[in-house]
Amino acid sequence: MIKVGNRITFNSAAEVFEEMGPREAFKSDLLRGLMLQFASVMSVRNAASILNRMRRSDNGIIDTTFRNCVEREGASIQQYIERKAAAAIEEKGLAVDNSGAVTWKETANKVMQEDFKSCPKHIDAHVVHAVAKSLKLEEGSYDPTDYEYSGVNISSDEVGVKRQTESRPREDGKVQPKSVQNTVIHIELANETDTPKVISNSSYTLNGSSVLGTFRLLLGFLCINGLLGRTMVFFADGARNLNTAIAEMFAFAKIKIILDWYHLRKKIEESLSTICNNRAYRNETLQKTMPLLWRGNVDGAIAILASIDLGMVKDKDKLHYLIGYLERVRKNIPNYMLRAALGLRNSSNRGEKSNDLIVSNRQKHNGMSWSDAGSTALASVSAIQHNNELDNWIENGSLSFKLVERTTPKRPKRNRKRTETSYENTSAKLKKTKLLAVA
Repeated sequence: MIKVGNRITFNSAAEVFEEMGPREAFKSDLLRGLMLQFASVMSVRNAASILNRMRRSDNGIIDTTFRNCVEREGASIQQYIERKAAAAIEEKGLAVDNSGAVTWKETANKVMQEDFKSCPKHIDAHVVHAVAKSLKLEEGSYDPTDYEYSGVNISSDEVGVKRQTESRPREDGKVQPKSVQNTVIHIELANETDTPKVISNSSYTLNGSSVLGTFRLLLGFLCINGLLGRTMVFFADGARNLNTAIAEMFAFAKIKIILDWYHLRKKIEESLSTICNNRAYRNETLQKTMPLLWRGNVDGAIAILASIDLGMVKDKDKLHYLIGYLERVRKNIPNYMLRAALGLRNSSNRGEKSNDLIVSNRQKHNGMSWSDAGSTALASVSAIQHNNELDNWIENGSLSFKLVERTTPKRPKRNRKRTETSYENTSAKLKKTKLLAVA
C-alpha cells in the first residue's frame, strides 16, 4: 500500500488482486461461477450448504460470506456495464444530462450518419394496403407508413420488492420507502431467416435501480450495437414515469410508444366494474368498447363511454377519469388488429417475463426483504446468466454487451377474429356452464 499524506494512491489488495473481505480465501473461477449460478435460483443458505457438501469441506463458506461475494460480483457487473455504456455514448458524440435529455455534440452528426442510413424504416405500403383490405379496413383509417420494418422492440417494466430496514422513522420527511425498485428492459431485434418456418430473435436484458439510470444503459447499448437509426418501438404498461423517460431521452430518434394491449384491456375492465352498478350492463358496454379499441378507434370508444346511461353509473368521477385516461394515452393506442395481421407485436410480455426471471422469481417470495444494493446486485447476476454472459464474465472479467441470437420455430398464426369477439365467447361459455350446473 502506498500513501501520499493521508490519501491511499495504490492498494495492491484491490488493484493487483481480486478485492476480498477480511480473512476471506481466494476462490477459483469454477467456484465463483457456481456461486453466481446458485444465487440466482435458491437462497443463500441452501446454496452455501450445497457448495460445502460438493467440496466436502467441514469449514466451508458461510452464509454471510457467500452473500457478500455475490453482492460484490453484482456491483462489479453493474459498474462495468455503466462504464461501457457511458463510453459508447461519449464515442457517438452524445451527452445525457441529469434529467435524461440527450444533446448532440458537434462531432455527433458525422459519427452517426451511418447509423441513420440503415434498413428501410417501414413495411411497404402495398403490403399494408393488401392486409388492411383483407381486414375490411377503410383506406383512410390507418397510416401505411406507421408499421415498422425490422424495428427494435423494447419492453420496459418496473418492479418493487420488500425493502429491508431495521427501523422506519415516522416523522415527516424521514419516512423510508417500503420497497426497493428495480427497472428491467428487454431489447429484441427480430429478423426473418431464409427458412420459412423459423424466426431468428436477437435479444438482451438490462437492469438497474432507477428508471433513468437503466434507460442510460439502453442508450449505450443501442450505440454499441448500431441500432440508433432503426425505428424503436417501446412497449409499456402506461406508467407515466416510463413514458416520460422514453420521450425525454429518445426525442432525437424515430420512436413509437405502444400501450400494451393486455394492460389496456385490464384497465377498461376494472374501471367499468367500478363505474357500473349492474354487471350485465357493464359486460354489454365492455363488448361494445373493446372491439373499437382493438381497431384503434379511440373516438368511437370514448363515444360509447360518454353515452353510458347515468342511471347505471355508481361513480361519475371514475367515468370522467376513464374518458380522460383514453384521451391521455390516445397517441399510444395503435390499430392492434392491423399490427397483429402484419406480424408485429402488441404486447410488453417479454419485458414482464424478463422481470420475472431476473427479479421476481428470486426476490418476491413471502418473508423476503432486500437492501437497495443487494437487490440490484442479485438482479445483475441473474441478468448476465439470462444473456449467456456468465462464462465471459468469470473467465475474462468483461461483457460483450451485444445482442444474443436465439433461433426458434415459428408459431402458427392465431385466428384474430376470436380476439375481437372474445367477450361474447366468454359470456356464452359462462351461460352454458350455469345451465349445466342447474341441470
